[in-house]
Amino acid sequence: MTGNLLKAERELRGWSLARIAETLGITTRTVIRWERGQATPYPYYREQLCALFGKSAFELGLEPDGKEREKTSSMEKHAGDLSRSQSPGSAPYLIDTMIPETLGRGGNLVGRSQLLAQIKERLQEGERLTLYGLPGVGKTSLAAALAIDEQIQARFPDGILWVGLGTQPNVVGQLTRWGSLLHAWPHEVEERASQETWACTLQAFLGSRAMLLIIDDAWTAEDALAFQIGGTRCAHLLLTRLVQVALAFSQENMLMVPEIPENECLNLLARYVPRLITQEQETASTLVRAVGHLPLALTLMGKYLALQDLTGQPRRVQTALTRLHQTQHRLHLSIPLPIQERPPYLPAGVPISLHASIAASDQRLSTQAQTMLRRLALFAPKPNSFSEEAALAVGGQPAETLDELWDAGLLESCHAQRYTLHQTIVDYARADQPPDLAALRRLVLYMFNFLEKHTQDSTMLEIETINILTALDSAANLQIQPEAMLTEHARTWLQTLR
Repeated sequence: MTGNLLKAERELRGWSLARIAETLGITTRTVIRWERGQATPYPYYREQLCALFGKSAFELGLEPDGKEREKTSSMEKHAGDLSRSQSPGSAPYLIDTMIPETLGRGGNLVGRSQLLAQIKERLQEGERLTLYGLPGVGKTSLAAALAIDEQIQARFPDGILWVGLGTQPNVVGQLTRWGSLLHAWPHEVEERASQETWACTLQAFLGSRAMLLIIDDAWTAEDALAFQIGGTRCAHLLLTRLVQVALAFSQENMLMVPEIPENECLNLLARYVPRLITQEQETASTLVRAVGHLPLALTLMGKYLALQDLTGQPRRVQTALTRLHQTQHRLHLSIPLPIQERPPYLPAGVPISLHASIAASDQRLSTQAQTMLRRLALFAPKPNSFSEEAALAVGGQPAETLDELWDAGLLESCHAQRYTLHQTIVDYARADQPPDLAALRRLVLYMFNFLEKHTQDSTMLEIETINILTALDSAANLQIQPEAMLTEHARTWLQTLR
């Protein structure tokens, strides 16, 4: 092989080694070895190089000779034998290597059988489907389980593609990677093939194929829609924490991924530390409620406790349990992950934790919305709720900031004009700074005024009981005497709660 011809053609076009390597999905070291004649490209890469340069293998100096030709012919014969041993028209099943299969097989899928069945039923119809929900609720794990499901693979016999986007995705690079997996290339490969060129190429290539395209961790509608390609036999599954992205992608076909029930949470912890559940179930239940039944938090705690339990020393497990009752420790608890299991939104070098997961959303908020989030965290978390009127009174920001928090997936609606915050969101918002005393005072004044206004309306008072009690505790912290602000009827109602 005279690889210097390959080098000459590359330099003639002004292409870098990195450009060739990135296009073919290989290392620059491999390209150097080809150019120096130290290695021969496999037949697949020869075809890609010929298509890339618009030259024959002979013109690029890629024709093997001597022992190399003999070796290559043997490989091609073996490949042909394998091909003939398959049924006519069959091909190896294409399963994207970026699919985090271990997540789909992990214990964090406890309690998801009904939801998995529902998702599979919708995907069987070949629809676009969006899963959305809180940070750490397990959307990626669900998608990974679907990708390795035999029924789903049978429904999409041409394979499954996966892309993890994150907050700053390389859309063209990811489309190029899909093109490499599919052996699909634009007719004219430019120095920097555009997103539109790749989209058109892949659209045409996927036109008659039955494939499932999974788009993980989308943060903008534009990024998500860039991968909505393929024909009527393809289906798309989008994962996002942002409701507006979900709406833009598939407004008619959306599923919110909820937290898992408490009994299933205990089963999840039992996968890691079975002795904790059998010997200290109340302690385990307390931890489950402390993280609001969130799968990511439970998985982090379970692996952390399992590590301590391996020592065989009860003292270390008890010390770990004590630490997990501390909010800051739970928020920053982290474990190392294989690169394929790292969420795309995580910056390099940052371990997965509750804090990092929520911070990814928080850091994209406006300053006003960040302030509003921390003020709303003065209310008790889910299942408690608060009215929009109360939120605006305590938050001191316009209604648009509530919309921004809701769009970001940090604020949940529970009834008309009522909202709630997940326990982990409240913990995060309260942890990074002291309470806003002015907002706390507004909470006290609003809820005491509400109590005065509705002293004869038991239904309304029952709805706001937790918020009134929160205001009562806040008044004590602010050294405000409620007796001086409330009428006798209001004080009498408060006495019934004590």
